[in-house]
Amino acid sequence: MKYISLFVCFFIGLQTLNVPDYERLISNIESKVEIVDESKASFLSLKCRDVTNAIQNEKADLICRIEIQSQKKDKLESKYIQKKNYYELKKLEYGLDLNAIQKQDCMIQSYWIDKDLTKCFNEYKCNQNQYLKSRKQWKKNKHKLDLYESYLTRLDNCQKRLFSRFSSLSQFNDLGEFDQDAMIAGNDALPAYGGYEILENKGMSCLVDGNYAIDTYSSFWQNPVENGTISARCWSYPDGSLHLGLDIASSMYSDVYALANGIVLYAHAPVESNNGYLGNMCGWPSGAGNSICMVVAVHDKLYAVSYAHLSNEIYVTSGQQVSQKTVIAKSGNSGNSTGPHTHIEVFELKQDLNSTVEYFRNSGADFSFGCGFNAAATCSDYACRIDPEIVLEGL
Repeated sequence: MKYISLFVCFFIGLQTLNVPDYERLISNIESKVEIVDESKASFLSLKCRDVTNAIQNEKADLICRIEIQSQKKDKLESKYIQKKNYYELKKLEYGLDLNAIQKQDCMIQSYWIDKDLTKCFNEYKCNQNQYLKSRKQWKKNKHKLDLYESYLTRLDNCQKRLFSRFSSLSQFNDLGEFDQDAMIAGNDALPAYGGYEILENKGMSCLVDGNYAIDTYSSFWQNPVENGTISARCWSYPDGSLHLGLDIASSMYSDVYALANGIVLYAHAPVESNNGYLGNMCGWPSGAGNSICMVVAVHDKLYAVSYAHLSNEIYVTSGQQVSQKTVIAKSGNSGNSTGPHTHIEVFELKQDLNSTVEYFRNSGADFSFGCGFNAAATCSDYACRIDPEIVLEGL
């Protein structure tokens, strides 16, 4: 209880923390990462996420301020240099005039020259001071931005360490509830590529049982995530705990593509794009966060493909027929996730499309197609779970 109370105290006033407060908070989180036990690891990961999101929000506002300050600083610098050059030019010009005036012993004209030169000098110094003040504030905020970057790196390292210690907590399961409206349902005809039909007084349409089809098969597999890199391979994590898919790391809101021509079975975005932390079991399957499941056709074979941990920007709907390389969503960090990435699972199907869709609907949107979530390389009467890298050549 004392342990939990300590973190509750950390969270109070999070939105108004200043830089030193963040330093103390992050240092305290870092001190817990190596000693926390499995029962409290998810809570600590949640705190990492909350602090990270708070800093990212402040960072975004700070970047906007820095951009505005930078434009103002550049204008003041230009004006200051202009005034300085004008003063130097006047000083040179009046210097020559003073030599001639002194020979004529004309004190009144000399007085007005000195007065005008002093005015030019004061304008130049005033603009210089404004510029220096603006540059000082800009540098201060740049330094603050660097601190925020370092804080985010430290928090990311905390999440990675928690994940490496307790990767067994990152599994999916089917203990939650799927969203009925997000699952493929019935209708008269297949929608055209990239769209869906609207029936009068009946809402969004999908397909009638036994009337499912994919118009054309793809001849290759599309890279699934723009500028993505593999962060965890299939079957096991480095510590040996089970991992049933391929993790592709990328920046938030990267394009996520349809791997091949296919039809969407399930698409749902119930949570925020960046709500992920270790042990967060939101979404469907439980832990997937925002997710998509579809059947694709490649090389005369049918496969089921699922995407998890997406942002809440999902651009397809159940029943929609999708062509290869269509952007179906933006990547995110939702559900049971400790950093921005897309989790992909692939199943080689044993049944035809109609039987597969019928099973998916009757099973309550079973993303595992009867293979479960407890063992690697399993098979059912409907599909065999395979390593995505087998088909995603050259990823």
